[in-house]
Amino acid sequence: MKNTFKLSLAAVLVSSAMAANAGISIVDSEEGNFSIGGNVELNFNYQDRDMKDDSEFNQDGRVLIEFAGQKFSDNGHYVGVKAQPLFESTGNVAMDDAYFEFGKVDGWGVKAGRFEAYDMFPVGLDVFLEYSGDTSNELYVDGTSYVYQMKEARGRGADGQIMYSQDFGGLYVEVGAMIGDRTNFFADGVGGTYHGQQINDDAKDSFALRPVVGYSVGDFSFAAAIETQLVKDALTVTQGGKTIDLMDRTGYGLTGTWAKEDITVNANLAYMDAVDETNMSAGLNAVYKGFGLGYIYGTSEYENKEISGYAEGDVDVNTVYASYEFADVLSVQDFSVLLGTYYTTVDNKTNDANAFDEHDDFGARVRLFYEF
Repeated sequence: MKNTFKLSLAAVLVSSAMAANAGISIVDSEEGNFSIGGNVELNFNYQDRDMKDDSEFNQDGRVLIEFAGQKFSDNGHYVGVKAQPLFESTGNVAMDDAYFEFGKVDGWGVKAGRFEAYDMFPVGLDVFLEYSGDTSNELYVDGTSYVYQMKEARGRGADGQIMYSQDFGGLYVEVGAMIGDRTNFFADGVGGTYHGQQINDDAKDSFALRPVVGYSVGDFSFAAAIETQLVKDALTVTQGGKTIDLMDRTGYGLTGTWAKEDITVNANLAYMDAVDETNMSAGLNAVYKGFGLGYIYGTSEYENKEISGYAEGDVDVNTVYASYEFADVLSVQDFSVLLGTYYTTVDNKTNDANAFDEHDDFGARVRLFYEF
């Protein structure tokens, strides 16, 4: 009876939050707060994946419910928790953020669980953005170009994550770590391939470290970061009796933002040094009064120093994207209709014209978005 009452109360509170258009604060005082909110996102997509006859039209989306709470002490310390279950239009249930945090207000903080750390490659208003290849906020797929974006150790891993941060006013420092099984970083995991060689089945738990230093002054903010894997031979391949450490990967990133009134401009640079390949990406984007425009250039250089028999040379990816937001549609606060499109090209300059199964891609999207 008691559990039934609690579930019914939760349902009523969520319904009230949706009707109020701005979430609901159940507790909000000097001692702490607890709220329920979230958003709904529904996409209608068109994609022409190889600029020939392979086109598709589909719909996807999800409902995110956020439960968030914090409690404060008299001396300025706090503890907090957040959970964001995702109910996808496919029928699957997933999780966005789920973490516990504690620290001192406007000072230091510790966060553990599932979350995203500092964004070192912000792309602005990216209603629809995909690439001829794969990116470091998705998976590494053998046989496709890699548009690295300084996100391999940013977060939302399945096995564990912890971060310490410190705010010194204009100076911000964080040190994050992802721990545990990272076999899913490569699309096919153990049994999959890297540069044509099968990944061994003796995987170890990894430890990825990602320190970030940020600084803001006036309308400008800047940040620099490194991410690297510290456990030797966490994932390996073997060729000619030699074991090669696939997690010997170190990435570097720089980002800068200028924001003033209705305009925001981001500039990003990321570089990855990995086994037999280096990946460099540069991006520039701007958002002005609901209109977003961006460009990302990615290049990968492939070698045959550690693993022989793979393609050798460069692969370049050029991507442009644009978006526009119609805010407060039908005079309903927090209800938006967004339009987005992208166009991406790939240029294979390696000595193997068939090594990378990628083509020029185009996509367009209409998104319905409501925040409650």
